[in-house]
Amino acid sequence: MKGETKTMQPFKLAFVGGGLNSVAGYTHFSASRMDHKFQVATGVFSRNKDTNQKTVDFWGIKDHYPSFEELLEKEAQNVAAFVVLLPTPDHYQAVAELLKRNIPVICEKPLAYDCGQIKALQKIYNPQKHFLVTTYNYSGYPLVRELKAMIEAGEFGDILHIHLEMPQESFLRPPKTLDYPPGWRKVDREIPTVCLDLGTHLFHLQKFLTGRVPRRFVSKMNSFAPYKVIDDVKIISEFDGGTTGYMWFGKTALGNRNGLRIRVFGTKASAEWFQQEPEKLFVNKSNGSLNIIDRGNAEKIAAEKRYNRMFAGHPAGFIEAFANLYRDIAEVLELFKQGKDYSHPYIWRLDDEAQNLQFFEQAVVSNKENRWVEFTEK
Repeated sequence: MKGETKTMQPFKLAFVGGGLNSVAGYTHFSASRMDHKFQVATGVFSRNKDTNQKTVDFWGIKDHYPSFEELLEKEAQNVAAFVVLLPTPDHYQAVAELLKRNIPVICEKPLAYDCGQIKALQKIYNPQKHFLVTTYNYSGYPLVRELKAMIEAGEFGDILHIHLEMPQESFLRPPKTLDYPPGWRKVDREIPTVCLDLGTHLFHLQKFLTGRVPRRFVSKMNSFAPYKVIDDVKIISEFDGGTTGYMWFGKTALGNRNGLRIRVFGTKASAEWFQQEPEKLFVNKSNGSLNIIDRGNAEKIAAEKRYNRMFAGHPAGFIEAFANLYRDIAEVLELFKQGKDYSHPYIWRLDDEAQNLQFFEQAVVSNKENRWVEFTEK
């Protein structure tokens, strides 16, 4: 897919959260604007008056508001969409209010804190009149999209195993640029926060790459850091057709800043992609050959012009991957505003997120009862 949109002028966005002291705010600001598909026109970037002002001064934004309520009242009709970048526990309330007013919503993952909040959103949501997407940016990497296309084309044969890892060290060695972890990350509710923070990314990638969700699985959850919350999770899964899956994610793996790794094993070939080397996809074939695929020799997706703002050999990374996703969002937002269906293979919608949170809700049961569970959608 070319990912082009016919919109001449960039869509105007209002940010809710995402100020200078947030983890992902500047990433969203930079990525949304990279391909001239969006303009951050206004927002309430922080509850703190000082941070709110410093953010708009630094980003060069003319208009901003002291509260979400005032932003809604003054700007709902002036922007194309609101981007929710609040801490995870605050997503639901903001998203629900925006949907009630029929305002298009782009929400940082995860969409909600638990399945109860997802069910409440499902009662409000009408796909004919609501635009709601959740940003899972790792699928924006060109070589991850190349891998998806290769799997769909049957180049790996039958998929035997899919292994996904996201080990981090941040609970033992926090990032020096942030006051980390914030208070809400040190509290577990129905679903452990580490599952919402990291695990949802892996579930998303698993479904993104294979188009499938597990049939049954068993999980093991541990707490190693002093915060007394779950901070290490391992899940073994089985899929229909015999495929097995493995997830490992956590925040107590010293030496791993963000060790996102994807490995896929099939009957014809296997592949490995590591986020710290995002420009290379390693493919081993059954004849013993090793192919290293990059944007310069990719045959399906990654060589497209949209992924080559600068040609291969000049590394593209995390921000560009996020910009690729924002380009897709612009494409589907244009479809929505034309009254068309905005389904898209790269866009994560409400039903997808319902599966995501249900998976981890049931993983808690598996861990607590020390048994395999059947994945059931409620």
